[in-house]
Order: sequence, then C-alpha cells, then structure tokens
Amino acid sequence: MKRPGGKVKHEYPVCVRHQKERKDVRLRHYFLCDVCSQKWQTDAFDNAPPLYVGEPVSGYCLLCNRHQDGIRLRTWFLCDICHRVAGAIGRSHVSELALVDFWHQNVRAVYPKLALVQNDPPDLRPRRETDRSGAAPVDFLVRDEDTGNVLFAIENKTGRSSIREMSQFQLDVSDCDCILNEMRSHGRPVYVVHAQVVELWHPPTVGFRAVGMWWTDVYRLAEHFVAVRMRRTEMRGAAYFSRKAFLPIEDFPAALRGERDFALVERFRREGVPQLYRAD
Repeated sequence: MKRPGGKVKHEYPVCVRHQKERKDVRLRHYFLCDVCSQKWQTDAFDNAPPLYVGEPVSGYCLLCNRHQDGIRLRTWFLCDICHRVAGAIGRSHVSELALVDFWHQNVRAVYPKLALVQNDPPDLRPRRETDRSGAAPVDFLVRDEDTGNVLFAIENKTGRSSIREMSQFQLDVSDCDCILNEMRSHGRPVYVVHAQVVELWHPPTVGFRAVGMWWTDVYRLAEHFVAVRMRRTEMRGAAYFSRKAFLPIEDFPAALRGERDFALVERFRREGVPQLYRAD
C-alpha cells in the first residue's frame, strides 16, 4: 500500500489483546495446557484461536504451572507489552500462592481473625488504548473477620532475584500510582511484598517455584526512595528504592502489632498518605 507522495506504508499485524495494529507486534509462543489456552482465547483474545498449535509434550503449563501431559505450543500475534504480561502471569500465580501459604501458616497463627482476601487475581484481560494507567486495584486486602472491616492492603511483586541480590528495587510508576490511589480512595495503608520466583526447567517447557519473600510498607519504601528513571529496554518509568527498605518475611507477623491497633494502621491515622516517589 502506498501513502500520498508515493511512499510505501508497511502494514503491521494486529495485537490479539489490544485489537490494534502495532509496530512491535510479532508471533509469540507459549506452552499451555488446553484449559489455559482456552482461558486466554476467551478472556483476553476476543475468542481468537491460536494461529499455530504444536504436538503434545509432557511438561509445565506456563499459566497454571501444573506439570502434565498434553502441553502444546500455542502461537498468537502480540505486542511487546502484552507478551511481557502474558509471560509473567504464571510466575505471579506462584508468588501469590506462596504469600497465601505463608499467611495461613504464620500470620493466622498469631492473628486468627485476620483474613487475606485476593483482590486482583493475576489474569490476562483484554487491553485497550483507552485503559487508564495506575487504576488497577491492589493484589490483596486484609480483613478483620470479627468486624468485616478491611484494615490494610498488600501489593505483591514478583521477580527472579532476591532482595539481597538487587542493587535497587524497581517499581513501575504505574504500580506506585495504584498503591497511592488505594490509600487515597479507600483510606487504608499498604504493605509491599517481593517474592523471588525461580524457573523449573523441563525442556521445552518451564515452570516456577517460590524460594524467598521480603516485605516493606509504604513509609519505609518512601524513606528509601532513590529516583525515577526510564527503563532501558521499555518506554515506561520506574521508581527505584534502596533494597534496605525490605525485611525478611519471617519478621512480618511480629511487625504487625501496634499499641492499640495494628502498627501500620496507627501510623496511617497519624501521618496519612506518604509521598512514595518524586518525578523530578
């Protein structure tokens, strides 16, 4: 196709999740079980089936992380952003299950009435250009089962590295805005948990396993803010924090206790929403 003036216009593929032609759209490949493939097709890809389906193999499903027979390679057209999100969801599932297990085994033993409620499951949903950044809900709410009140929230982040291995902790500016919106809109403070999730290789597939967790709160995070920078490989800003903001997850149950209420709730009443980052 020629543009006015005789220049040739190249037509790019349509991202199956954005439903829009984009320059960075390419064929993307995922090993999925039949159930998870259908889930993506129905929930996120406007019922578009895979462009290619490979022969069955034994291994891990990238989404549900179950090791099983009948895993197949599936291919769709996706842009860079959607490919990154799709590839990370299975890791996020494992991370959140690790937090839920820790809560039931360690926090409920000390605070039996504190219920951890999943608020934003890591699912692949349709994405449109009109979607607002920084508007997603936080991952978990913590509710007092006696009163029904939500006391605080938890944002769960996942990565391959432990906090000890990081030079600095990175949090997308959009994630920071989600945390700030939660506090301003609902009047409750937020903890941030980082889970280290590593790969389980079963060629040609890959699964995931959680091997460590660390925690901080919005005040400690704000106190250890370093700078906002653009990520080198992506056109999006990230806030950088000193890794000293984080503490081992084993310390979390004891740190919840305050003088009359929970420590972070008491501080939030006194100080309100902190300035989590500064975009100079």
